[in-house]
Amino acid sequence: MNAATHFRTIDISTMQPAVLAPQPAPQMLWVELEQLVIDDRYQRPINDGNRRAIKRIASGFRWSRFSPVIVAPIEGGRYALIDGQHRAHAAALCGIKSIPAMVALVAPEEQAQAFIDINTRQIRVGSEQVYRAALTANEPWAIACRNAVEAAGCRLMTSKYSTAAKKPGQVFCVDLIRRMVEAGKADAVTIGLKSMLEYDPSATANFSNAMLVPWLGAVAETGANAVQLVASLNARRPWLVIETADRLAKAEGKPLAVTRRGFFVAAIHQVQRESEA
Repeated sequence: MNAATHFRTIDISTMQPAVLAPQPAPQMLWVELEQLVIDDRYQRPINDGNRRAIKRIASGFRWSRFSPVIVAPIEGGRYALIDGQHRAHAAALCGIKSIPAMVALVAPEEQAQAFIDINTRQIRVGSEQVYRAALTANEPWAIACRNAVEAAGCRLMTSKYSTAAKKPGQVFCVDLIRRMVEAGKADAVTIGLKSMLEYDPSATANFSNAMLVPWLGAVAETGANAVQLVASLNARRPWLVIETADRLAKAEGKPLAVTRRGFFVAAIHQVQRESEA
C-alpha cells in the first residue's frame, strides 16, 4: 500500500466560493511576553480554575502543541492579547520570553468581536464572558439584556462568582436573559427581577439560575403585574414552590424545569384570580 494514500489535498470543488471582506492581512511575529497586555473589558479574569488550566498546559508544554496566539497592536509598542491568554501564561511559567503570534490590525471593538467568534465557534467559554465581550463590542443583544436587568435594579454579571461571593441582585443566567429579550420578553425580565428583589432584597439564593429560570419563565407566561407577582411570592415562599415541584417531578417522572415553571404559573394564577374576584 502506498504510504501517501492517506493524504488528501485541499478540495473545494463542490463548495460555493465565499466573498472575502476587505481587510488588512495579518503578520506573523515572535512577540515578547513583556509586550503583551490583557484587556479586562472582555477577557476572562484569571481565577483558580484558569490557574489550574495554565499549570496543566505548562507541565506538558510542547511547541508542537502550541498554536500562535492572536494579538492586536496598541499604543506604546504593546499588543493586546485577543486569544491565547492561557498559553501565554503557561509559556511564562516555563521561562519562555517570546511566543509566536498572529498580529491582526483591528480596532478594540473588533478585538472583542474576534474574542467572541473564536471562543464560541472553536472552544466553549462561559456565557458571562461572551456577554462581557459583546458589551465591549456594543452588540445590540448585549446592550438590550443589560438594560432589561438594570431596569429592575439588578446587574447581569460578566464573569462567574463563587457561591460565597455572590450578592442579591446579581444575575448570572445570561443565556436565559438573552433568549427572553430576543423573544420580545424584556419587560417580563425586568418586572420578574424587580418583583423578586422587592420580595426579599437580602436573599442571594433567589437570584440563582435554579430560581430565576422557572420564575422568569412563569412571569413571561402569565403576564402578571408587579403587585400580583410580589403577592404570589409572599403567599408561598418561592423555594417551597420549587421543593414541592421537585417532589412531584421525581414521583411522576416529569421534567424538572417544566414542573417548576408550572408550579410558579399556578401560584401566580391563583393570585390573579383572587385579585379579580
